[in-house]
Amino acid sequence: MQDKDLYSDLPMKYIPLRDIMSSDFLQEGRITWLYELLRDICIKFLRNDKKLNYNFLPNANTIEIDMKSQSQKSVFEFAKLHWLIHDFRTNGVSFPPQGTVKRSKDNHEQFFLEIHPGTFRWYAIFYNKMLDEHLVVADIYNFFPEYTTLTYEQYNQICNEGFIRDRKGAYQEIETMQSGEKMFVTHERGNHHDWLILKNLEELKKVYSSFTIYTDNDDCLNRLDLLSSQGLEIKLIDKHKWCIPNNENFEGVSVYIPYQKNIEDIFTLDMILELDIDVDVVYFKDTGVTIFNNGSAGCKRLIPQIIDESKPIYLNDFLWARRVEIK
Repeated sequence: MQDKDLYSDLPMKYIPLRDIMSSDFLQEGRITWLYELLRDICIKFLRNDKKLNYNFLPNANTIEIDMKSQSQKSVFEFAKLHWLIHDFRTNGVSFPPQGTVKRSKDNHEQFFLEIHPGTFRWYAIFYNKMLDEHLVVADIYNFFPEYTTLTYEQYNQICNEGFIRDRKGAYQEIETMQSGEKMFVTHERGNHHDWLILKNLEELKKVYSSFTIYTDNDDCLNRLDLLSSQGLEIKLIDKHKWCIPNNENFEGVSVYIPYQKNIEDIFTLDMILELDIDVDVVYFKDTGVTIFNNGSAGCKRLIPQIIDESKPIYLNDFLWARRVEIK
């Protein structure tokens, strides 16, 4: 049977994230669930050893990565998500994730998305709030009647034109989801895409040799008990936050959470995804939360003598940093 024949009668649509996220029919609490999923990926990465073994498989034109344990899988997932988030910001999404619009079990008038292939591409688009990007989804229950079903030719062009590698050819098939919904998908054949993720993981391992949180006083310490209950180390600052990289011997990543009335709410673990491997510091201007890449060239400038000699503008405006991200 030809791919075009398989495609018939499946309502594949090309829908922007903006319309999906703003839909009145999006499952209640789904956005919160997605953020909780991202935070779970982050905490598992921090807790586990950051090394993966792999082998090249020339006959299959791909890389085999040892991910037999859940901890190995968790580390790979963080490295993949982190790489995609920052690659998308630099280079764009290239080609859309594919999936299906599924009906909620508890309320058939609401939907959620199940995305595959491209699950982590979807997470990265969501995290980056790239609302103008599109997803290719099977709208089986017609939650988006304003969008017409793609012809096979339109679908094929959308799902193939954005590939960035020379390809040996793609294949297409009907996939059946766990709940029984069917969707038409295009898969890329064997490639060495995971090499980029493995190299990103190597750099992340250097950056995240340790992870600590700093705050202002004992009251703050007590109010951050949710973070400490997850096994994260929380310390009090010495003088001011600029001393943090030196206090950590210019190693690892540290987050400074300043005193505020709502201190429990101003930092969540998914925020560490903002720190790219070559960034010195990420500063959230609305809250003062600061993420230090303690081992970076910029942070290594913050020795006590330089701090004591510097004017406030030099420190507060990050004139010491090579690369700063202000959010």
